Amino acid sequence: MSRLRLGIFISIAWTIMFLVHAVVYFTVATVYDIQFSYWFPLLALLSITFVLATIGVRKFHNKFVDVFYFIAATWLGTILIFFFVTLIFNILRFLGMEENVMMLNVLLGVGVVLSLYALFIGRCLVVKRFTIPVSGLSKETKVVHLTDVHVGTVHQEAFLNRVVKQTNELEPDVILMTGDLFDGSAPIHEEILKPLDKLNAPTYFSTGNHEVYEGLDHVRSTIADLKMRLLENEFVLEQGLQIIGVHDRQGLPREVTLDSILEKLSYDRTQPTILMYHTPVEWEAARKHGVDLMLSGHTHNGQIFPFTLLVRAFFKYIKGLYQEGEQYLHVSPGTGTWGPPMRLGSHNQITLLTLTSKQR
Repeated sequence: MSRLRLGIFISIAWTIMFLVHAVVYFTVATVYDIQFSYWFPLLALLSITFVLATIGVRKFHNKFVDVFYFIAATWLGTILIFFFVTLIFNILRFLGMEENVMMLNVLLGVGVVLSLYALFIGRCLVVKRFTIPVSGLSKETKVVHLTDVHVGTVHQEAFLNRVVKQTNELEPDVILMTGDLFDGSAPIHEEILKPLDKLNAPTYFSTGNHEVYEGLDHVRSTIADLKMRLLENEFVLEQGLQIIGVHDRQGLPREVTLDSILEKLSYDRTQPTILMYHTPVEWEAARKHGVDLMLSGHTHNGQIFPFTLLVRAFFKYIKGLYQEGEQYLHVSPGTGTWGPPMRLGSHNQITLLTLTSKQR
């Protein structure tokens, strides 16, 4: 991303966050009759804290900036929840409800409870199970799908160890990770990722958009000595499956499509095939090229309500298992979180896909 585009992006993000803070501030100030002379610089500063924290953890490596990042990221999620709580209050007021202090007290109390709940859920892991019949499969095969772990300032070795432990308890035959292992909030080194070597099944990894932001050369060098194998627009044979890993579309030249990549790969279109492709798009191309199961992530299922609803405006496939004929797409809501270490209306997920044999 060029400096100009980055500057434009930060300016737009700051403007949106300033308006979010302003709605909350003016609602509370009006109802409670609060006057604060320096509200503008305070809101301006609060609106940029997450960006400043992200820059801080990229430039400096100490506990102070890590704590600052966690607080800023948590505040980002909290203010968004409070924005929608106060928005409800303002809608009710617009519809004719009098400025009711008790009503605002209740709604703000709900905002506090939801924020604490979202922070708690953001640390939890759930296991989702699906059974998928696959034509031509010689034996039942257990596949664990991980994605969007976002190892960085918030999710580090302790979280990764929990992911590895719960994954191993599922006794998979193969483990597939579809991108965004790297978070981008802090530089990642090999030692943080060492828990991945404790995974007890062959593990394959394809890149996501955050690996592109991190730099693919850096990603390759960081995971070079790990047992996990990176698949870059290529396929391998594992457990009777053809497993294809394709770079996220943000890491591909504009003229390159999933269709053109699969066209060039010399796998057998009649044999059981899994495709790892980070963003849940171009499923039609995957089906055209004989892919039985496509695995994706990226959406986080919106992560925090009401973004769990808004994300539907951008993606056709949001979460869960989709089927067209005998072909499937699984979109995971993600194993970790990005930005706010919070979940509301979504969850951190490890998915167990049990592939069963089906006669052609």
